[in-house]
Amino acid sequence: MQRKTKARTALLCLALAAGTLAGCAPARQTGAPADSAPAQTGEEAANPLDDGRLRYLYPVNGSGGGTLLRGDTVVYRAAPSESISLLYAPGADAPAGWQLGRNEADGARVTEVYGADGALLWTAPGDWRASLAEGLLALEPGGFAVDAGPGGPGGCRLIELDSGEEIPLPAETSACVPVGGGQVVLTLTADPGAPGTSGSDVVVIDLAGGECSRMENAYAYRAYDEAGPSLYAAAQTHDMETDVWSNSLYDFASGEWIEGFDGFCAHNTICYRVEDGYAVRRLGEAEPLAVYDGRCPYWRADAAVISRDSGSVLVTEEGELPLLGGFGAYASNGEEAAFLLDDGRLLFYGPDGRSEVETDLGALSGQADSWVSVYSVQDGCVLLSVTDAAHPDGHSLIYDASGLVYDSAGSGYENMNCLTMGPDGPVYSASRRGVGGGWISDVVDSRGQILLSGLADVSRGDGLPDGVIAARRGFERGYMDLDGSWLYSESIFASLADEDSAYYW
Repeated sequence: MQRKTKARTALLCLALAAGTLAGCAPARQTGAPADSAPAQTGEEAANPLDDGRLRYLYPVNGSGGGTLLRGDTVVYRAAPSESISLLYAPGADAPAGWQLGRNEADGARVTEVYGADGALLWTAPGDWRASLAEGLLALEPGGFAVDAGPGGPGGCRLIELDSGEEIPLPAETSACVPVGGGQVVLTLTADPGAPGTSGSDVVVIDLAGGECSRMENAYAYRAYDEAGPSLYAAAQTHDMETDVWSNSLYDFASGEWIEGFDGFCAHNTICYRVEDGYAVRRLGEAEPLAVYDGRCPYWRADAAVISRDSGSVLVTEEGELPLLGGFGAYASNGEEAAFLLDDGRLLFYGPDGRSEVETDLGALSGQADSWVSVYSVQDGCVLLSVTDAAHPDGHSLIYDASGLVYDSAGSGYENMNCLTMGPDGPVYSASRRGVGGGWISDVVDSRGQILLSGLADVSRGDGLPDGVIAARRGFERGYMDLDGSWLYSESIFASLADEDSAYYW
């Protein structure tokens, strides 16, 4: 009885919050709510979600639960005590599978791993962290969202997916990172309680178990590039005498450990420390493309960002151009990049070359109470967030090649984020405070024209097609188009399972 009362209280609280935050009077009225329903479209109008891709609709309460879909069809709806994670293989745009953590009737935890087609790949008692790469399923013990670092628990497992056979690993394996070339990078932790990395070694093996390389006093982790998990592993070491941590990247093609690894700065291109500064180099090539006197977090053939203790600069054919505010003064989507200079100029690099526009933001240079960040660049539109003495709560600016096209000052919008592409260009979420101080979001175009209003939990979602967003409105949540029509929706109460004894509000 006590649990039922708690659940009813939770439902009532959510109902009040949904009515306050999610805008019960939307700009465009759509069909009746449904507990779980794909869009009812005619034969002439295909649902853009019907693409076979796995997507995870996150739970309202932000913890366990949520709904897994393939296209516009529900695959699994998790209880609040269950967890779902999408698994992305390196270099893949769509998820290669998914992982479910659930409780047995006796409360014991179980992990299940499924392929993108829904086939069960592996299951075992306990919490595990799964990853997929190069036809291999790697499993590390523990319910960690990221690798455990030095001193993690041993007992990793490795499965060859084609045959279903397990590849034997040493019992002390605490990290397992499949890379290219039929190789796997392991962390062997002989002494979990040892300080720093002194209790672990990194070993590279082939699929037959032969040792290819070894690095003492180190631990391995998956290296991430601009698109997500890469096909490469890195190793971190700690010098106990100097208390200095350093990283090396393993190039599986050459078998080389590239010391001083700092990070990826472009596709298949890394920045790493050398004796006289930092070098930029494409993987697979021996000679560096350039050497700088500071870190290079972003590089392209005609422009590079260099970060120094004194600030960040953009290196171009003009020379060094100081960036306004440092690291946050640029953004890139892989094909386009935008840079805000200290003198107020906004440089845009796109498929058709470089252009620039003048702004008045150079006046903020050196002001202690100001903060400027380039949030995004999309289809020639650049979104900036600005906080200064005149706008202590912040406002957003959108520029294109013609200059300033929108300023959110006076609108009540405290922040904006790029959501998706609409028929006339980028579309943004614009958040404002509602009654009681909760957040409400409108969806606007690049000129601030409202397309949808009174939504909550607005986001770009997992791999949604152009013109589709994730949102909550009233007592429904799901995926909708820019006309406000649900393409998939479900009740916000769908995952609040009173029957789930492991769930507490």
